[in-house]
Amino acid sequence: MISLIRDFGRTTRERWVLATLAGIFNGIGFVYFGPASFIANVPLLCALKHSRSYSEAGLLAGWVGFLGGVHIYGIVNYGWFLLLGFSLYTASQMVIYGLLFRGLWRGRGGILDILIVAAIWSLTEWMRTLGPICMPASYVGNIADVDWLRPWLVLSAWIGGIGVSSLVALVQSLIFHGFISSRQSRKSISFATVFLGILGVAGSIQLNAESGGQTVNVIGVQAGLANSQYHAATADPAAQDGVVGTFETLTQRAYKDRADFVVWPETAIRGPVFRDETLQERLFPGKTDPSILLAGLIEHNKEGKRFNVVASVLPGGQVDDIYRKVRLVPGTESHLTPGRSVRAIRAGPNHVGVMICLESVYPDMARRLVETGAEFLVIASNDAGFGFSPITRHMTNRAIVRAMETRRWLIRVGQAGISAIVSPNGVVMDRLGLFEPGLLKGQIKLSQAQTLFVQFGDWWMFLIFVIVGFRGWSVRSKPSIQAPV
Repeated sequence: MISLIRDFGRTTRERWVLATLAGIFNGIGFVYFGPASFIANVPLLCALKHSRSYSEAGLLAGWVGFLGGVHIYGIVNYGWFLLLGFSLYTASQMVIYGLLFRGLWRGRGGILDILIVAAIWSLTEWMRTLGPICMPASYVGNIADVDWLRPWLVLSAWIGGIGVSSLVALVQSLIFHGFISSRQSRKSISFATVFLGILGVAGSIQLNAESGGQTVNVIGVQAGLANSQYHAATADPAAQDGVVGTFETLTQRAYKDRADFVVWPETAIRGPVFRDETLQERLFPGKTDPSILLAGLIEHNKEGKRFNVVASVLPGGQVDDIYRKVRLVPGTESHLTPGRSVRAIRAGPNHVGVMICLESVYPDMARRLVETGAEFLVIASNDAGFGFSPITRHMTNRAIVRAMETRRWLIRVGQAGISAIVSPNGVVMDRLGLFEPGLLKGQIKLSQAQTLFVQFGDWWMFLIFVIVGFRGWSVRSKPSIQAPV
């Protein structure tokens, strides 16, 4: 059986079958069953092993990326161009992956061969965090809600989410080299497996670490509204009053529960709240209310520009500070103006780190917020357009990763869900499901500590550059082992 797997891929048709299988596995891991990520690229590696040229390697890997991208079908509700654009974007990453594998993997089965597979994945994934239109989609987001993997997931505080994704790529490499095993590769596989076990033990110790700090009560307001209700509200005053009334009822209940912080989702109220005293009286905390409201709103400035914001509103209705969304969704938010800086905002005596929707997929966002003093994190989101597709679950998993990277308590509040309170160890303490109106209540602890990842970012990428650079230098003087004809 092993020999059959080892030899499969000798023909062009077999290689494309393997690439298609890898694309399906990547899609399944991305939106349905996270642990599928551990085998996702193994069929592709088997195909690349037999590839006849750089162009074929690039095409095979690009096909895998394209198939993986189209699995996030929920974004088609925001336009076919977004689905196609994301699929082509993931394809471009995988083309680089295929070309690097073709050039750097030697087929000798040593420890460097095993490491280079994970290293080139790390390099291409890291590249997706760079630039103005970057779109990270790392493996750690697929598996963040898998409890038995938590000893490795919490290592995000040391090496970031992309670092944990690299460990997933290392497992893929171990499985691949297990199929083409030689005496040398078996020794290297054993060594790498022990290394992963040691990391798991270190993560287990991290899980038991206590996190101190002041305890505060938070309540998330999830109205459970569909986007169609907001669209109707733009033309129908009665529909608009219905939206406002829903948030008024839920928010006043939260004030009566004496929450320290009440959190709204992204653009909860889209009318001119900052200029409408009647709306402020209905929605903002009164002088006798103990709560600070973190309100997702649309801000209209004097120049006619509009911003997607979260405002901290003190008891009595005074706006203390405003965060303006910096990373807007291409196309769908072209009518909005981006904010200028990523920073924690004041909320009474505390500082809160706010990410709005898409911003939560970027590791540097949460890192910057904690650097500027965030004592806990908030994600205000609107995922209603995804419907009941699996994308919202994946976006919630990204919130879990941001909490673990920074070791901050985090509350995610969605317009229609999923809303969740997440501990620094990535445990979801409570949640509200999709299109389920209600209040999400919990206690969180404030913190001012900074993790290794917050302080130094992707510091371990230096090792990746060393591995890739050394292998690139060595292949110039040593011939590769060609795939058998």
